[in-house]
Parts: sequence; C-alpha cells; structure tokens
Amino acid sequence: MSHDSPLVTLRCVCAFALLVALPAQAGVYKCAGDKGAVVYQDSACAEGRELRNLETDPATLSVVPGTPIPRFAATLAPEPKPAKVRATTVQSRAGDASERRFIRTGMTEAEVLHRLGRPDVQLNSRRKEGRQWSYLPAPGDAQTVTTVTFAGGTVIRVERKILR
Repeated sequence: MSHDSPLVTLRCVCAFALLVALPAQAGVYKCAGDKGAVVYQDSACAEGRELRNLETDPATLSVVPGTPIPRFAATLAPEPKPAKVRATTVQSRAGDASERRFIRTGMTEAEVLHRLGRPDVQLNSRRKEGRQWSYLPAPGDAQTVTTVTFAGGTVIRVERKILR
C-alpha cells in the first residue's frame, strides 16, 4: 500500500480541486437596477430585470478608451453651404467709349465729362500742364488708352495709344 498511497492521494487532490473549481465558474448577468441604472452581477437577475444574458448573447466589448460620440452629432452635421453667386453688372466709369475719338483740343472739362464720363486714372501735374485724365480700354474702344491733358480747364492735348 505504500506504493499506491501517493498515487491515490494525488488522485484525491485533483478530484477535490475539480469539484471546487466547477461552482466557481459563474455567469455575468446584465440587469436593470434601481432608477433605470444598469447593473452587472454574477447571480441571476430578479424576475423581469434581465437586460441581457451574456452567456447566450456575449457582448462585443472594446477595452480601448475613447471619447464617446453623442448620438445626435451624426444627425446635426452641418450641411455644406451652397456657393453664393453674385450677379452684378459692371458699370463703366466712362460714358460712351466710342466717343473718345471725338475729343479735340479746346473742349472744356465739363464737355469731356459729359461725353466720356469720369476718367479711370486722374493725375495732377506740377509742370505747366494741369491735369491728365486717362481712359483705359473698354468695349467700344478696345485696346486703346486715351489720355486727355487739361490746362486752365480746357483740353490742350489728346493722346491715343493702341495696346497690343
């Protein structure tokens, strides 16, 4: 019996360990607690309080910490604003550009303003010559810059340069 005694003792210890370990395996239950709180417990939930049986329906859990996204954030995403299209009409500061070729020496500033409108560029000279008004290319007088020089309120020179 001395031979069999250590073997029998080993078998008894293993059997006892198995019997003790079996009841230790308990399920996890998801239950409704007081005031709607969720409670996880190792014993069965009270009648009507079970939210999920994790043994038959295991949860897919993530152990990676993260920032929760509010449920309403996806529905309140801002819609892209449509591009604004502005319809404007470009008003030429000059009157009728086709009248530029009829400007002659001796005309007054008022006559030039009446025919051509306000100049695109206006310079005041420090020399004997007074003002210079320049009219840039426009429909009706394309590719031409017209410069009118005044002295004493009358036209003394008209220059027309064709740009190419």
